[in-house]
Amino acid sequence: MQKVPFSVSWFIPIFWTTLSLSAAHGFLQWNKTRTTLAEFQHWIERFEKDYHRLPLQLAEVRALAEAHNQRLAPYDNYGMRLQYLPLTETDYLIKSFGRDEQENRPQTSVDPTISTISKKAETFIQAEGLQESIPQFYQPAFLEGTQSPETGLIASVVIQPQFHLRQLLIRSPKNADFYMVAFHDMVEEFLWLPSGMEVVFTAFGSQRYEDGIFYWNLKDNSIHNMLPDIKKQFWKDLPEDWLFYGSLSHISHDPGLIYLLLAPAGSEELNPKEFYSFKNLLAIPINEGLAGKVEAQRIQTDLAFTAFDYDLTQDRLLKTAEMASPVQQEWLALSLEGDTEELISSWQDFISNHPTSPMCVYGLWWLSSVYNDAFQSLSTRGSGEAQVIRGFGIEMTEALIGVPTAPRYLRAMGRFLKKHLMQSRPADYNVTTLPDER
Repeated sequence: MQKVPFSVSWFIPIFWTTLSLSAAHGFLQWNKTRTTLAEFQHWIERFEKDYHRLPLQLAEVRALAEAHNQRLAPYDNYGMRLQYLPLTETDYLIKSFGRDEQENRPQTSVDPTISTISKKAETFIQAEGLQESIPQFYQPAFLEGTQSPETGLIASVVIQPQFHLRQLLIRSPKNADFYMVAFHDMVEEFLWLPSGMEVVFTAFGSQRYEDGIFYWNLKDNSIHNMLPDIKKQFWKDLPEDWLFYGSLSHISHDPGLIYLLLAPAGSEELNPKEFYSFKNLLAIPINEGLAGKVEAQRIQTDLAFTAFDYDLTQDRLLKTAEMASPVQQEWLALSLEGDTEELISSWQDFISNHPTSPMCVYGLWWLSSVYNDAFQSLSTRGSGEAQVIRGFGIEMTEALIGVPTAPRYLRAMGRFLKKHLMQSRPADYNVTTLPDER
């Protein structure tokens, strides 16, 4: 029997038809999912209008729709449950995990998303690698938005005060659908690592998740908590559930090191001068081992030195201030030198103008400390204004302590300062350079 020669002439039309149907099906699913997201957006906005707040969960949105005889299934058209996150008092994110059923990653296709936060400014500062092994105050301007110079992605912390949430977002200024959200709901501070594909962040005080210093690899969306290894290395005798105060300091690019301040919580009060000392400064090498067991290093120097022995200028750690957003520019313009009244007024104005910014609580601590310096100076001079200044300082510390979403260590430093001011005894640190005469 003669074998019929193979021909691709009949195969090509079938192949392209199948391929076209597959593409059309994918496009159809995308459009249907966008329609589903838009329906939820409508009911979220209806909920906000009726109850004067964003819903905490999609269940609230679905209940409202049900009351109006509308059924909303909390799934996209790929069969995956939708993700909804209230980000601020007015901003939210609702997204699908798409055909791959996974979180966005820089190398993958972007999933359908609707977010109101995408309307914000897209120009943000970049961090500068600092080749110094000294304790640094965390730069709060990073929280408003920091751009990775390698990838252009923007990281920021957004706060939802009604639900006591602090969330870390990674987004793209070029694609409004691209969002990555860290799992933790009480992220305090973050820093980009040199690759632009990795982030380190601190998170303390969640009711759902463990405290930690987390390494987040965006390429595979993997997150590793480095705190347990560090606790075993330096505080193995402490109970596993012992609380810690932690703050990121800065990144060094050469050699690659993550600097952070970490101390066991001995009480609910934290002395800034003791916290920002070399005895609490740790360095973690930046290498492939960050996803596994981590070994930190202590800085070999005089442990009595503190951050207060160095320059406290607000614009340190920045690659350039030219890219700063308007609110970041306001922060960077604040000073710790000059006339006392003008200093207090400028810090007070920033706090009043930006109460929802993640920088606000840092402003409260700095302003409280300015009041502490002024009280100390006026008390030495025997001025009658000293007690008035002390009273304002106490009010600022109470405001800081009363913010549930403020970083744990900041609230503890607020309690320390409040205790001293309540006793008419200035705290033993200074943040300002005040003129000798007023």
